[in-house]
Amino acid sequence: MYDFEEAKVKEFLKRTGAKRAALQVPAGLAPHLPEIMRPFDQLGVEVVIMAGSCYGACDLADEAAKKLGSDVLVHYGHADMGLESVLPTLFVEARIEKSPIESLELALPELRFKRVGLVATVQHVGHLEEAANFLELHGIQTFVGGPSTRTRYPGQVLGCDVGCAKAVAPMVEGFIYIGTGEFHPLGVALVTGKKVVAVNPVSVSFKIFMPQQDEFIKERKAMVARAALGKTFGVIVSTKKGQSRFNLASKIVDLLRREGKRTYLLAVDDISPEVMKNFGFDALVLVACPRIPVDDAERFESPVLTPFEVLVMLGKLPIEPYRMDEINKEDMG
Repeated sequence: MYDFEEAKVKEFLKRTGAKRAALQVPAGLAPHLPEIMRPFDQLGVEVVIMAGSCYGACDLADEAAKKLGSDVLVHYGHADMGLESVLPTLFVEARIEKSPIESLELALPELRFKRVGLVATVQHVGHLEEAANFLELHGIQTFVGGPSTRTRYPGQVLGCDVGCAKAVAPMVEGFIYIGTGEFHPLGVALVTGKKVVAVNPVSVSFKIFMPQQDEFIKERKAMVARAALGKTFGVIVSTKKGQSRFNLASKIVDLLRREGKRTYLLAVDDISPEVMKNFGFDALVLVACPRIPVDDAERFESPVLTPFEVLVMLGKLPIEPYRMDEINKEDMG
């Protein structure tokens, strides 16, 4: 199902002369560990599995791997976003080999577009040309935006970067997303204001996301209203290399304090409800992975806001049009 690029891994290990390799494997690929391990076993390279989080290329465990005496780091399931590493690092994107055509055929009756933008996660981005050819045979013109600040390929989207979709939004009537999960197509719909048809090649299914996400907006309004009642706020910034938006976090701390909120800045590697519960904050602001406030908010006892929602809470911006949290270079540092 996945292409683990064994030849590429072997070449990398031989070229670097690695004796001990650290591996980062996201949870979804962990069951494939025996297959992933094959080139390392064949070359007699010792492996240390970095069993902490592996949320994206932003979550690089190079420094921890070096402390363990690793010569190299091999990071699976994500595309290189250009972060500096203290070790020679290889990204194995684990592309999914299954074609999206069967799912697109199912979705065809819903594709009432003449001009459509194509987006995908990195596991499926290699099938965008195939999808474009199929759609154009059915009279649908396709557009693919170029790589953005944190992406490597045309049409690639991240939870924190949908720049390729924004680039072509003025030219299209809607989008087709190829991949799994709901966070990415939801983000594309909200950011671009366009209908998104999400096709899932793995489950051979599709789902429609409208830009008017009434239920989602209702839930976020309720979260903002709960937070507004709070007196103590924890602003959480990540120590992960590609998520550490300290500049933005500091601005939010200052803003909340000026509004009379007792506010604390917390630096955390892996953000968990259990750790946050210990502090007893009335509300939390996540200045880390944008997915957490949207996908995991119900796991936290306190309301969890995005940086945009802080401005909504303080009456500085309206909640609509809703703005998904995206990571920008100026917020880092």
